Amino acid sequence: MKKYGFVLLTLLLFVVPVSLGAVELVSLEINEEIIPGKESIPLTVTGTLSNGIKQQIREGLVWKTSDTGIANVTPSGTLYFSGKEGPVTISVYKGKASGKKTVYARPWPKSLRIESTLVYSENPYRLLVKGKFSDGTERYYGPEDKIIWSSSNPWVAWVNNDGVVTFTGEEGYVSIKAISGEYSYSVNTTVAKDREITAWRKGIKIKEEEITYSSQPQQLTLLVLYTDDTEEEIEALSADWSSSNLEVVRVNPAGEVTFTGKPGLATIKVSYGGFHYETLIKVGRFLQEITLNQSLNYTTAWNNVPLPLSVTAVYNDGSQLIQSTNLTWETDNKEVASITEEGVLTFTGEPGMVKITVSGQGEESTTVKDEVIVNVSDIETAEPRRLYIDYNPLAEQGFYTPQVYCIFSSGEKREVTEQVEWTSLTPQVASVYQGTIYLSPNPGKISILASYQGLTDTLSGYSQGIFGFGGQRICQLGLKEHYVPFSFTPVKLTALALKSDGSMHEVNSQLRWHSSQPYVVQVNQKGELTFTGRIGRAMITAQGFGFRDMLLVEVFPEDLQPRVEKLVLEGELARGTNQLKAVAYFNNGTSKEVTNEAVWNSSNKNKAVVTEQGCVMFLGEFAPVTISVHYGGKGAEITRS
Repeated sequence: MKKYGFVLLTLLLFVVPVSLGAVELVSLEINEEIIPGKESIPLTVTGTLSNGIKQQIREGLVWKTSDTGIANVTPSGTLYFSGKEGPVTISVYKGKASGKKTVYARPWPKSLRIESTLVYSENPYRLLVKGKFSDGTERYYGPEDKIIWSSSNPWVAWVNNDGVVTFTGEEGYVSIKAISGEYSYSVNTTVAKDREITAWRKGIKIKEEEITYSSQPQQLTLLVLYTDDTEEEIEALSADWSSSNLEVVRVNPAGEVTFTGKPGLATIKVSYGGFHYETLIKVGRFLQEITLNQSLNYTTAWNNVPLPLSVTAVYNDGSQLIQSTNLTWETDNKEVASITEEGVLTFTGEPGMVKITVSGQGEESTTVKDEVIVNVSDIETAEPRRLYIDYNPLAEQGFYTPQVYCIFSSGEKREVTEQVEWTSLTPQVASVYQGTIYLSPNPGKISILASYQGLTDTLSGYSQGIFGFGGQRICQLGLKEHYVPFSFTPVKLTALALKSDGSMHEVNSQLRWHSSQPYVVQVNQKGELTFTGRIGRAMITAQGFGFRDMLLVEVFPEDLQPRVEKLVLEGELARGTNQLKAVAYFNNGTSKEVTNEAVWNSSNKNKAVVTEQGCVMFLGEFAPVTISVHYGGKGAEITRS
């Protein structure tokens, strides 16, 4: 006996799962599709448990309807409709769980008869059907009652889905039948004509051979074809029309075509008098809307700097693309800004208003476009102060393409290599062609002049020099710094020796330093500059190894004002509202929050907008975007990828 008890206990452990927590019934769902009618409908229910398992629920169910005058449910779940018209909700409950379905009940027919007499007519006409219904009314059948029509001889008379009869002109007997549920009714006639028929109908076609996209509805024309090759236009309403793809194009019972605007293929089918015809319609892809992405709040940092623009393009298939090509870009004031075919915008720095327009091909040869007007204010632009050739890379032989930079009064450094005019003052030793310097085998002094907006710098050196480090020749001594702006802190200068192999060697000793005006700027024998805070100019000279180089240092009144050295953007881009903060750090060691004074921009204002106070808001879902800020000639940005 103990053995059997042990076996029974073991089986129970496998059959009954061990519950790690209470499992509850959370929702109910009625399984059947409810179609109102005079027949009863047994309903079943599926329940969803808190552990995600679904199972059929048979016991403990409570049924209710929102209107017992329209429908009732028995305690066992059998649904009955009364035959009255109106909406009704069927609900089921068990504990806290529930489920429901709402349907619209329509009265069902209890009788049917065709009131119209079927007689021959050269023009199509509609047959009227009348009957009694389950709600006790007697009325004519409408489209919602879904009558099925048929003709016993469509060669004599054809009936479409709306009960419109068209006689073909052929002789013979024909019966037209209307069916609704279990009820039906027929009318008939015999067509006998006295005149002799010489041509018979052999088919149909749509007159419009090519149906192209249009934003306006198009009326199609139905033609009947005869055996004598003649054609007859007939009323489109007498035929049955349909579209194979309602997402692309629709056609109503009168043969009127309406396009949805979406691309794709659709077949328009028409049936009449036992004949069928169809035509294929193709709708291509086109632009519906384009919107510029960049918020163009002008900042001087954009002057002469290529700025790629793009748009968010919305197509008729619902897709959204970011693009800059296959569009037309224009500006109405090229003195202020120009733009390329690929949407690369460049501001000249000249003040004025400029309208930037982008356009593309829309539907039916129309044009969709977007435009923005940018006001470039008349702000005093920075003036060029100093021109220098970077590192002066001359050795004994070879060719070089040096880079040239210009320092402006704002402290900005900009490469101007392509705008420089070159002149060789020693053509027998070195020549210059298209910005590249070529050295000849002839020894001697090298002197090449670079000019830009009235400023000059000289690239100098020798093809031979004295012996120096490691037995190599030193061709030149030069200062690494070509421009030193005013600073509230000491500035260390660096001297470089150019060796015969073209390499640069930093020189820290064996040099003598001198300032021509120590009241403006002082220099010690370590090459450290100290500004006194007075305006003026001083020539700083470094000498050694038989060479020397000089650096002009100028201090202007505006230099004594604090200048932004760095701009820092604080904050992050997350969901909801993001308040960013801009902090400017100045050359005198101070800092200041400039959030409300700075210029803010968004790389895609269609996804994220930024206010003048640096508040960023995403429009819908997160998207890649860069938020930038500019102040005092400096910039910073934050990106969400």
